[in-house]
Amino acid sequence: MELEFRHLRALIAVADEGSITRAAAVLGLSQPALTAQIQRIERALGAPVFERGYSGVVPTGFGRTVLTRARTVVNEMAGLQGVVPPGSVATGGVELQLGCYPGALASAVVPPLVAAYEEPLRIHMHCDPSAADLLARVRTGRLDAAVVVEVIGFETGPQDGLLREVVVPVEPMFVALSENHPQASQDEVDLIELVDENWIVDPQVDAGVTAALRWACGEAGFEPRITHEISDASAAREFIVSGQCVSMAQATSAEGRGLVVRPMRGDPIIRRIDLATRRPCPVEPALLRRIVAEAYLGLTGRNPSYARWWAQNAVMTN
Repeated sequence: MELEFRHLRALIAVADEGSITRAAAVLGLSQPALTAQIQRIERALGAPVFERGYSGVVPTGFGRTVLTRARTVVNEMAGLQGVVPPGSVATGGVELQLGCYPGALASAVVPPLVAAYEEPLRIHMHCDPSAADLLARVRTGRLDAAVVVEVIGFETGPQDGLLREVVVPVEPMFVALSENHPQASQDEVDLIELVDENWIVDPQVDAGVTAALRWACGEAGFEPRITHEISDASAAREFIVSGQCVSMAQATSAEGRGLVVRPMRGDPIIRRIDLATRRPCPVEPALLRRIVAEAYLGLTGRNPSYARWWAQNAVMTN
């Protein structure tokens, strides 16, 4: 059996949903059909990709490697499909190649943008944890616009030829903990209380998060013990909910299934969310920016901790 593009999509869906039943619903397949397909894929690869976890199916060590490569292939294929050949003319409306950092904002932006646009609008989304890669794609025309996030004080260098506007000037980084962690009952966490914890980071994120974590912990008087580097979100979650690690987290992260997110006392690590567009952009940058800002505001109540922080500290640009 040779692996096909649909097989990669099936693996990613199972990993993202943490359940074959839920993934089958997303893919429009029956649960037995998807189970049989995953089993055939695993036989073709020669090792299990998934195993039973605390709250569903989780990738094995081998599976995490497979999924990292599968996501790369799927993302690149999406980018390839979005390339318009020279001289061709898109018909039936407007197409927008939009990039965004991984997280809830990516999916939250699409429906209101389509609804707000006067003409039929087709959006092709490309998610990437690398701010540098997203900006490079906009600069070279592979994306029309991108929502990028960077840690303040650890930004990438200037990107010539791009229009870049601030959407959210200050967003705090939170910490993700097991719901059974001693600090989970606190409204906010002091970094020094995590001095003995193992940390997990995403090696593909270049938005200054890991460097900022080392700096903030250094300011608190210790060096963070980074024991795991994992890009797959479902695998990282299992390490956290099982109490093996803690992690930096987006403030808009959803809680549940054994995981909580809490602000850090004093907000030692803050980020900025920007919209970068190329000239010309198929969609007016002012409209894009407004929709992104409104979509973000809709996410500020996803967990109680951020809802409280936002009510006390929020600053949005006009």
